[in-house]
Amino acid sequence: MTTNLWRYRLAGAAGGLMLAAGNLFGPLCLLQLGALVPLLVLFARDKKIGPAVLAGFYMGLTFALPQMIYLGMPLPVTAILLVEFVVLLVMLMMLACWAMRRGTVLGCLAFGAAWFLLDWLNYTAIPIWGMAQSFARSWTTYPFLIGFISITGISGVAFVVGTVQALIAHSIAAPARRKVFLSALSAMLLLITLANILPAFQRPGQTIRIAAAGWIFDDRSKTDDPHSEDGFRKVFAEPAARAAAEGARIFTTGEMGFYIADHNRAEWFDRFAAIARDNHLALVVGYFNITADENRLFFMNPRGEVVAEYTKSHLTPLEPGKKGTGDLKTMDVDGIPVGGMICQDDNFSALTRRYGRNKTPLVFCPTADWWTIKNAHLQAVRARAIECRYAIARGAANGISAIISPAGRILAKRDHYADGAGFVIADVPLVDNVTLFARFGHMPMVIVSAALLIMYVVRTPTKQGD
Repeated sequence: MTTNLWRYRLAGAAGGLMLAAGNLFGPLCLLQLGALVPLLVLFARDKKIGPAVLAGFYMGLTFALPQMIYLGMPLPVTAILLVEFVVLLVMLMMLACWAMRRGTVLGCLAFGAAWFLLDWLNYTAIPIWGMAQSFARSWTTYPFLIGFISITGISGVAFVVGTVQALIAHSIAAPARRKVFLSALSAMLLLITLANILPAFQRPGQTIRIAAAGWIFDDRSKTDDPHSEDGFRKVFAEPAARAAAEGARIFTTGEMGFYIADHNRAEWFDRFAAIARDNHLALVVGYFNITADENRLFFMNPRGEVVAEYTKSHLTPLEPGKKGTGDLKTMDVDGIPVGGMICQDDNFSALTRRYGRNKTPLVFCPTADWWTIKNAHLQAVRARAIECRYAIARGAANGISAIISPAGRILAKRDHYADGAGFVIADVPLVDNVTLFARFGHMPMVIVSAALLIMYVVRTPTKQGD
């Protein structure tokens, strides 16, 4: 028995590392497809809940600890996330053991459903980082593989990855029924393939050239301080002029790129207006309103007029400032409605889906990251583009500026930690449609997943076929 328990410990620890690998280096997300197979085979054969709890504990530790160490979160956040992921993975392994007991295709679907629901509850019940907490976040490295999240949302990946591994595990554990499980696997992969390729037949209505600028704004880069005359010229005025000369119609910056109070607001906005008019360029600029204690962005049209302002609605843990109301704003540029949100906002579907429902084809998201979180946040925001089929432009302070297509492809990016201040520019295809996820959110998949679990529960234990 001791030897057998060590098999569970080792399989659990290895599985946790494989689940986490993509979050640390995106292309390794493919390891998730095999992370649980050894344990699922053991569950199908042994059918014991105690070892499953043990495996889940080890899996939770090896999944969470490397990420927490790498990300360097504040201690309270680290402690919460560590406990949260250990509990989640213990629950997942208990559900996996339960779902694998009967040796049915329905049980495999029930396990995928359970993982979907746990993933959804993870970022809904304790939304520290919102949908960036999803187990599936790193799959945006391969956007052509997850186009179906425009139907299911990002947690649909957990459903697919869980179900696929359960079917593979049963084909190993029960050779006599291998054809049944492999046939079900083939059918599922065919459906996913169809869901992925259907958006490819939707041709963009038009394109627009946009630019996103960023810089490192800390004590190490005093020459990039936009509040000095030289710094403003270097990181904003000159890049905006160059982008306009290259055909950009809209220019954006990072989150809190400027600190502006009521007493100097007119002076600052006159400077921005002059740049907009001189270059016939629309601006979407992130700044911190010192007087109001609010993290904002403003939309300025090419005539130098402020069209609207938006205040950040979802603050990160321990972030100062007042929250906005979530009252989204848009600006019309060349007949194209463009929207805006700020950094952490992009992790909350109640906000991101509204632009999708309103057929806003281009959303600007000024962002401020730090070096350990910059790649993870870029992974997360790409999912929002795929889910709602709008393009996203993010200027970054202390992070990665990027322009992302409605299919989740990165059209241009610049890591300001590696390459310094600068801007990226790209022609962005625009799509005019409303995805199922934008319209209905997670609820359809929540209902389907709950129904699969109920069906599995009510099936008589003696029935072996599906």
